[in-house]
Amino acid sequence: MFKQVIYYFIAVVEQGSFSKAAKKFYLSQSAISQQITKLENDLGFSLFDRRTYYPTLTEEGKRYYDLAKKLLSDYKNEYNDIKENLQKDVLTIGITGPFERKHVPFIVKQFKENDAISIDIKAFNLFTCIEKLNNREIDIAFGLSNNFKNYPDLIYRTIYHSHICVVTSLEHPLSHKEYVTIKDIKNEPLIVLSKKQGKEYYHDYMEAFRLDGMIPYIKKEVDDLNEYVMAISLGEGIGLSATEVISENDQVAVIPLKESHHHADYAVGYHQDNGKKAIQQFMKYVEDYFRL
Repeated sequence: MFKQVIYYFIAVVEQGSFSKAAKKFYLSQSAISQQITKLENDLGFSLFDRRTYYPTLTEEGKRYYDLAKKLLSDYKNEYNDIKENLQKDVLTIGITGPFERKHVPFIVKQFKENDAISIDIKAFNLFTCIEKLNNREIDIAFGLSNNFKNYPDLIYRTIYHSHICVVTSLEHPLSHKEYVTIKDIKNEPLIVLSKKQGKEYYHDYMEAFRLDGMIPYIKKEVDDLNEYVMAISLGEGIGLSATEVISENDQVAVIPLKESHHHADYAVGYHQDNGKKAIQQFMKYVEDYFRL
């Protein structure tokens, strides 16, 4: 930063008087005058010819004014360039649920140890996260592979194939079974996540029932994961979901589902028009993390 007196000096020149410059900075005229005199003493030459009624620059003063303006302009341009570069080095990442909350902190921590890049994490539901990515409001999104399918401008990679489980209340008769099949749940009332989680997700979920030869008895559709778990824990119905969706603190039972077409593939993606170099670095890091 430049000394404040430089700004006082420029103001005197451009305002045409010490009094106007003083008003600009809410100071007295004498205070401005004293500051300029001190600057002249430090420089070793006069900036103004005080024999005139209005402050008139000396030859040295003119050269010093041109130098000060150039330095201030260069400083502003460099500062803005630094800010722009810093913004380029920030990755905004969208996450959607427990799967990311389990893995992303480790990924980000290790990534930042090797790359001087800032990470901004934002949480959304599945549908909103993909929409934000498609609108380029975020740089990278985690989610389910089927939610990326119908967005031609998004590039994604499947990173994890999850096991599907049946989720019941702790009191449900199925809660103590080692595993269940579609036949075990064909007459059970179901709690399902609504289309607000994504039309593709919902379509694939229902298609899996058809392939399993089962007509689902959907008792209730909910809009978010908290409602989903709460309804199941209260015994309103059972659910089918990826194992990672349920946390250890949820008051529900999780039983592996066998012999079913239900599946959950997790993916990470970005918009093809996003040119941030850090995106490719992060994508590779994520792929390596799940490959190990």
